[in-house]
Amino acid sequence: MKLYPLLIKKFFTAPIAIIGVLLLCVTSVFGQDAGSRAAYTRGGWAGAKYVAMGKAAEVIVDDVFAIYWNPAGLAGLKDRERINPDEIQRRAREGSVGSITEEDLVRFSDDTATRTVFQVGISAAQLDIEREAGFGGVAFNLFGGVMGMGLYSIQSKDIEARDESGNLLGKLDYSGSVGYLSYAWTSGISSIGFSLKGLYEKVGDVGYYGGGVDIGTQVDVIPFLRVGFVVMDIGTGMKPDKQYENIENEYDFGSPSLKLSMALTSRQSDFILAFSIVRKLEQEEYELNVGISYQLIKNMAVFVGMNDTRFSSGLAVKVWGLEVGYAFSYDNIDAGYNNIVSVTLDI
Repeated sequence: MKLYPLLIKKFFTAPIAIIGVLLLCVTSVFGQDAGSRAAYTRGGWAGAKYVAMGKAAEVIVDDVFAIYWNPAGLAGLKDRERINPDEIQRRAREGSVGSITEEDLVRFSDDTATRTVFQVGISAAQLDIEREAGFGGVAFNLFGGVMGMGLYSIQSKDIEARDESGNLLGKLDYSGSVGYLSYAWTSGISSIGFSLKGLYEKVGDVGYYGGGVDIGTQVDVIPFLRVGFVVMDIGTGMKPDKQYENIENEYDFGSPSLKLSMALTSRQSDFILAFSIVRKLEQEEYELNVGISYQLIKNMAVFVGMNDTRFSSGLAVKVWGLEVGYAFSYDNIDAGYNNIVSVTLDI
């Protein structure tokens, strides 16, 4: 009977504590008349398979791209290769004992052992209406958890600039970048992570800088059900990098986003169905994303998804520690075509 209070404590303590902190932070920020500055941080063009799954990524991300989607997912890098008890029993029943390696048994029997983690990842997106986006990051284990560092950027050239009456003033270039310093750790059946962000944005000849925080968690409710919760852009805002004429020189807050997600996984983890609900606090509408992952063969997975109302698909091939992915999606602005490729390498 003592087992149940222990499980309840492990399940609820960490997630409830962090969610309480998240809600307090969001309430504080939203109460400051938050606008929609730094919206470019929401693009989501990081990691081909997550784009292919309709950007329903927060609950399933477990690699270096977690720096962008949900920092709690970085903790998955330490456990992704560890065989579980169900898998050992399944192989034994099927007579595949020979497929259970000594390394599998060591990982299974010694959960506290420190496994060296070092992964690098990059992605590049060619987006509709002459936009490009990219992400690069690295993750490694540190102090019992996983540290991540990354950079996300997006740019668009020759944007039409108009005055309040709609008159064309000319064309300008736009770019925005976000630098991440992330950390994640595991507590019981939940993973917790946060990202500190530095931002820089340039609109024509005017530059802005700022910062913000992302906080997230992933919880294994039961073996085939995982839930995730993320608050992005806490305290995020921008300030002109110098005094410009007709531009207020003050910190202009953006608006946070709340993301609640869930994933259902088959017993062999070869099929994943993921959902996410996104609430951008300055908007009344909710965004619903759905994604499916299927392990077609041992080294290849295929993906389909819906990012709100836009279809996406893709595939990923993994050979040893190298994974290469491709995704296609319809653009949310004008239903044009987006293409994204990504590569991760475990060293």
